[in-house]
Amino acid sequence: MVRPERSGGGHRRYSRRQLTQVVRLREQLDEGHSLASAARIVDLEDELADAHDTISGLRARLDERDR
Repeated sequence: MVRPERSGGGHRRYSRRQLTQVVRLREQLDEGHSLASAARIVDLEDELADAHDTISGLRARLDERDR
């Protein structure tokens, strides 16, 4: 699910985005979902957020055009 980069000394290095994703996955696991289900839920939540952002951007463009 989350693959960290490695430092020169071989230590794992996680990005903030990866850490956030792990927290979200953990929340789903704590709710009783399997790892596969938790990963799918997080992916779908991200897709939905992206769709909302796209819709907001398109609405803003329409508002500008209509002015």
